[in-house]
Amino acid sequence: MVEVVKGSCTVRSFSKAVPFLAALLFARCGGGPGSIDPEGVEVDLPIGRLDRGIFETFGPGGSGDDRALRAEYGTFYTLYVEDILQAAPVDDPRLPLALGGFAGNPDWRSTQEAAEATLGDLSGQRKDFEEAFARLKAVFPDRITPRLVAYNSGYNYGIYPTDSVLGFGVEWFIGADHPVIGMLAPERFPRYLKDRMRPELLVPSVVKGWLMVHYMPETTGDDLLTHLVQTGKAMALLDVLLPDTPSDLKFAFTQEQLSWCEANEFRMWRELVDNELLFSDSFEDIGRIMNDGPFTPGFPRESPGHVGEWIGWRMVRAYLDEHPDTSWPDLLAVDPQSVLKSYKPR
Repeated sequence: MVEVVKGSCTVRSFSKAVPFLAALLFARCGGGPGSIDPEGVEVDLPIGRLDRGIFETFGPGGSGDDRALRAEYGTFYTLYVEDILQAAPVDDPRLPLALGGFAGNPDWRSTQEAAEATLGDLSGQRKDFEEAFARLKAVFPDRITPRLVAYNSGYNYGIYPTDSVLGFGVEWFIGADHPVIGMLAPERFPRYLKDRMRPELLVPSVVKGWLMVHYMPETTGDDLLTHLVQTGKAMALLDVLLPDTPSDLKFAFTQEQLSWCEANEFRMWRELVDNELLFSDSFEDIGRIMNDGPFTPGFPRESPGHVGEWIGWRMVRAYLDEHPDTSWPDLLAVDPQSVLKSYKPR
């Protein structure tokens, strides 16, 4: 199991880690696989509230008995206490003390209270999740639909997909201007990360995390072109799963960064081609284009970080424009070189 940039809104999984959070203002594009009709496909996705369970059980006045939580959440409870919250091993007799210290701490209680005030019972988000995963099931009927679990990680991990559970930290989405966010250490949580901690980013961020882990093949050791194309496929799929979600929320760029990308698409492409970066498998070259940050190193400060997600999305959209009959399963199997042939930015 690996992690990406702990302290950002991190995606952690058993198979890979992926840079997380982004969005682009090119409204939903035409061409290629269009909208997905989920008619006849119903998905019931209640959201498990492990966050509430922890604070009710281990906070002031709580029983301190976690047997009900263990029964309800099973293996994910173990992952939560050991890896997400990093409290103590699940069978350690000191675990109740550690969880009591977390749930009784005024600062962490304030984050949970902020989540309750901002997100409430997550009923609106549940509806959006159910619609998105119904569309996904309509085109990938044999793939698993995850169980959703909300937790409070103490700002350790924003998104935590396993083989069957899609967990997310409610504290990451309480609003960028909330006083709790202002208290986060700037050396670990720079301004650009805090600006993303908005409730409207919850659903696109969480769905994106699932796609990046379960619908994007392992790319470790591959060249930059492969990273661009495989990430672009996931972003194209995200577009149709959340057709009513503004694109800026899917990439988590600011409006100014989106405009910069649109105006400088050819310039960015020339940078990759002229410096022979496309076929580089250098960790530094790939990280420069794919990793998160306030901007992309080597590009103007107006550029967004993880700009490779946007470039890859544009490449895949170009391929779909040329091959409008491509199915979603077929798209995931298309090799990066075929996508490259279709992309001719101007």
